[in-house]
Amino acid sequence: MIVTEAGDRYRFVTQPDHAALSGRFARHWGGGDTVLPGPRVPFVVAAETHDQGWSDYDCRPRLDDDGDPVDFVAVDGDDWTDFYARGVDVAADIDPYAGLLVSMHAAGLRRGGYGVRTEILDLSDEAPFASFVDAQEARQAEFAASLDLPERDRETLDVLHADGTAPAGAIRGDLWKHYLLLQALDSLSLYACHSARFEATEIGPVPVTGDDTATLDVTPVGPATLRLDPYPFEIDTLAATVPQRIVPTDADDLVSAYYDADVRRFEVTFVA
Repeated sequence: MIVTEAGDRYRFVTQPDHAALSGRFARHWGGGDTVLPGPRVPFVVAAETHDQGWSDYDCRPRLDDDGDPVDFVAVDGDDWTDFYARGVDVAADIDPYAGLLVSMHAAGLRRGGYGVRTEILDLSDEAPFASFVDAQEARQAEFAASLDLPERDRETLDVLHADGTAPAGAIRGDLWKHYLLLQALDSLSLYACHSARFEATEIGPVPVTGDDTATLDVTPVGPATLRLDPYPFEIDTLAATVPQRIVPTDADDLVSAYYDADVRRFEVTFVA
């Protein structure tokens, strides 16, 4: 559950709803200089399902010992690894390549984002994440073998697993482009779902033409309108909705108040 406190209210957005927003971005990605290489549909599946393992847990808010709601970044480590292992299974049941990407995403979340998300700490030597990362990277190797990936992509995986960062030239392979894009879509969706007030930020790197990368500048130009540069979508303006529930922070019973609250749909618009 993504929990944002603003004034005297909590805003709740589920992880699967956040992932669905990532999927909407993926379906329309590839405008201007940005690129989305094939296979396109498995990538969209990965973007849309990458947090599906949270679906049961996110059926209700979880409270800490003080009675405050637990944000997704503070979830117990054993629960976290269980969620993401199940999420990989969900994606892989739909498409093995999507399963590979979701596994890379999950392992990367505990391995410093494989060097591309500086806000993520490397916890791959700590329990329970060390065994989780090892298991997921072994599974990635199995996916790679079954999918008969190009040699460059297999080499990228080997170096990622050995060093925790991508080798020089990895961007020339579609697998690394897809991983970078999945991180960017995840970050952009989290920004939209978890911000009490939008402020200018940068997201990236994102793949662009010529096997290069760029930083996506995000600039608020209205209360719920964001300018993206470079503009990455294939439609002129992209409007997206975020399902959320609003609960007073002083509610006597937060869980009951959560279920008493109607689902509202916050709309945010992305423009060039």
